[in-house]
Amino acid sequence: MGSQPGGHLGGHPQGVPYPQPPQYPQSQMSPSAAKYLSAFGQGATWRSALIPPGLALLAGIIVSIIISALLTSMSDFTALAEEIGFNTDGISYALPFVLLAMSLFGSAVFRFSVQAGDMGQASGSLFASGAPLLITIIVIGVLWWFTKRSELKSPSPNRGVTWIRIGITTLSMALVLLLLQLIFAARFSITESGGMIDLEFSAVTVRSFFLPLLAVLITSICARIAGHFKGSEAIGAPFLRWLVPPILVTWTHLIVATLALSVVAIFIIPLSFDMPWQTIPALFINVGLILTLLVHLGGVSASAQGDMMGYDSGGFSESLTIFSREAPGQLWIGLLAVVAAVLVATLVATVTRRPYWTVPGEDKQQWATAWKIPLAFCAIWGLLSVLAVPLRVHLEGSAAAASMFDGFGTARAGVGPLAWSFLLFALWGIVIEVLSRTLGPRLVLTIPAIAKFFAGRAVHPHWGQALGMSEPRHPLIHPDAVAGRGPGVGMTAAGAAGAGPAGAAFGAQPGPSASAPGSAAAPGTDSAGYANVPQSGAPTHADPGSYPTSGATYPIPAHPGGPPNGAYAAAGSPPPPGTAPAQPFNKKKATLVGVISGSAVLVIVAALIVVTQVNGNTFSPEAAIEKYFSELSDGDAEGALKMADVDVPSEQRQLLTNDVLGAAKALPKDVTVEDAEINGNSATVTATYDVGGSKGTTSFSLHKAGKKALFFDDWRLQAPELFSLSVETPGLSKVKINGIDIETSESGLALPAFPGMYTIGLSEETDLVSADEIESRAFFAEEGDSEGYEPALLAAQPTDAFRTEVNKQVKTLIDSCAKKTVAQPDGCPFGSYSAESYDATNLKWSISSYPTATVGDPSGEGYFDPEESTGPNGGPAWPISTESTGEAFLTGKYDSFFDESETFDDTVTFSVDGNAEIVDGKVVINIEGDPYGF
Repeated sequence: MGSQPGGHLGGHPQGVPYPQPPQYPQSQMSPSAAKYLSAFGQGATWRSALIPPGLALLAGIIVSIIISALLTSMSDFTALAEEIGFNTDGISYALPFVLLAMSLFGSAVFRFSVQAGDMGQASGSLFASGAPLLITIIVIGVLWWFTKRSELKSPSPNRGVTWIRIGITTLSMALVLLLLQLIFAARFSITESGGMIDLEFSAVTVRSFFLPLLAVLITSICARIAGHFKGSEAIGAPFLRWLVPPILVTWTHLIVATLALSVVAIFIIPLSFDMPWQTIPALFINVGLILTLLVHLGGVSASAQGDMMGYDSGGFSESLTIFSREAPGQLWIGLLAVVAAVLVATLVATVTRRPYWTVPGEDKQQWATAWKIPLAFCAIWGLLSVLAVPLRVHLEGSAAAASMFDGFGTARAGVGPLAWSFLLFALWGIVIEVLSRTLGPRLVLTIPAIAKFFAGRAVHPHWGQALGMSEPRHPLIHPDAVAGRGPGVGMTAAGAAGAGPAGAAFGAQPGPSASAPGSAAAPGTDSAGYANVPQSGAPTHADPGSYPTSGATYPIPAHPGGPPNGAYAAAGSPPPPGTAPAQPFNKKKATLVGVISGSAVLVIVAALIVVTQVNGNTFSPEAAIEKYFSELSDGDAEGALKMADVDVPSEQRQLLTNDVLGAAKALPKDVTVEDAEINGNSATVTATYDVGGSKGTTSFSLHKAGKKALFFDDWRLQAPELFSLSVETPGLSKVKINGIDIETSESGLALPAFPGMYTIGLSEETDLVSADEIESRAFFAEEGDSEGYEPALLAAQPTDAFRTEVNKQVKTLIDSCAKKTVAQPDGCPFGSYSAESYDATNLKWSISSYPTATVGDPSGEGYFDPEESTGPNGGPAWPISTESTGEAFLTGKYDSFFDESETFDDTVTFSVDGNAEIVDGKVVINIEGDPYGF
């Protein structure tokens, strides 16, 4: 399949012998050993083996240094390093090589050793694993590319040399990487208070040697196979060619989906995770891979357990799938990437197998190999689930460390795929398998350029002509091309080249017959099966390891139920009767479908942008707070309670109504909402607002309750702490707040209220008392707001009519008392102790002057005691005091020492003390605690 200049395959001119190995005496070693030793000592072998890993390491170091510089420039990183006592310069030198080891699936370690004198010695280690996939792709990609190019330029002459090159590449790169870890490890010692702490940050672990060794080994093998014209036969494993088509389908699907979602991740990382932009290069491909896992209906989990430095994690495990309430609704748009990946993978799966129309009659074995692609999906995604997706941290310490640090023990935390996720990809493999066998051929013939681009060298020979492909310089030896070798079957490479698109059909001219498998090696081949010194002509196909050259045959695979081998193999030959090749879709219809599909994609992309904008503007935490304040600004207390109900008993919700809030003199305005601080499913938003000229600032907590309309985040506001509107109302059992009657309790009230300016006044107009309305602002409560807070005072004062009535009743009481003929009249403000001491009789009181009573205290002082503001009858009461005293004159008779009757008189000055209360709308005075009313 395909010819080189000069008619020879493999990059070597026909007729020019390969370099001859040095000749060794038979007595010293065998020819085979001498041949391998000669190849091992050749400069070409060493160059081919050492240059690719050197370039890969150089590229990896450069990218790692760039990413490390970005990470260490973050202030949080520097603060953390200084907190644990690390020199930031040392970390800057070590971090690139730690990242390089982790990119090849190694691990980083932070070790410490403490010598604390009498307390003994303690040690511990913190291991972290998780590949920065950008570095992984660059290192593995450079290694693969240059190894392949090296093999293309200088193919290994035999399998032994191939394995020698692979071994040199693998061991040299792994050992140099380990040496770099040892050299650039960050080590520090801290001496303090008579103790010493040794710290180390590096990637010197067992995992960091063996897993990179395995990664380099596999990459080298694949690159040598891809670069050598013998394909997998170059390493003595021709059976591996059967793995190429399904693996290519799987990788194509993976790359298309992950690439699309990694681009999306560039914008998601700083917006959704509140992470600095410096972390994007290190994480965006990892996030893209996780998003790929999620949109394929898989899932990831985050877990933690154990005790770390005395802080018990408590243990948790949370899972996230596309169906989770916490999952962003935009994930469903990611199914577009899945559709694109499935479409491309279907094209590749279609053209890497023999088309059905080349088989006469019913293809009974059409589904016999349908298990390969699902199995490849399972295997590759299973490998990614073990190596590429997880991020794990493991802490362990000695018993002395646990005692020294009060609970330091073993702890684990990490993020990884759910165990069953890779099995779901087998289902996607089945979908691709079914589509490739049904719709695939027509799709390929409709858009052949895409199929050719993605399938590359793995295109089945029968598809070459249909796709208009010219034979690649180093064609992949397709499994079907060797499946049916036999005498007289096949075509020459020259014939293929002359027949049209090479690889599209097999030769019309019979080539030299091949020896049966298992026969003796043909002249010009060695015991390893590789052509050693080709002379004239070409090596035969008797040995699978021989090189095909000009004139080599490419047999048509035999197929059960089909025609004899080679019956219709010539390029351009019509299919046998009864079979019809697939036809492309009608161009007009295909164009129409393409336009509609393209428009649909544009609409969906536009919808994604709109959804993202709407979700960020209308369904963000900030939007929820803005809507909450909008309800309050409109006086809609019920709407605010629907958004965030408060923990207030129903009997205390008198102020949380539309009537009260809507009548407020001032409501929140000029609201400024700061950017939310989002932590997973929780968010904190700070808002500043104005209430009647005074500013208030409050922090609100929100949690994500799920989705609205599938795509939009449902941020729920947690009940904010409401301000308690407190007003002292001495003497009043009911007041009006914003025009609504509110009953007081113990001459005051304290009720939760929304932010606003509230007007408090008398409940009813009366001639006896009056009060000026007061205004009180309410804000959302913050911690410490109640400290030093003094309630507002609604000071209801008696009117002149009230005072006149009190003085009238006082005068009536005094006149009543003056009619009594006792020295100490009960319930009266005056009395004579002299008259009692003289045992005076015939007592008669007269009032010389009446006192002037004053009701209430304009300052309002003393009104806060509920017992003093309520009268004996339960009515609102005000104190009675004397502004000017009164005077009473008492006359009578008493017996003198000589038993003679003498005249007695006494002048008494008195004042009036007590209170006046309102009972059933009437004034009742209480003097010295003895009630006397009219």
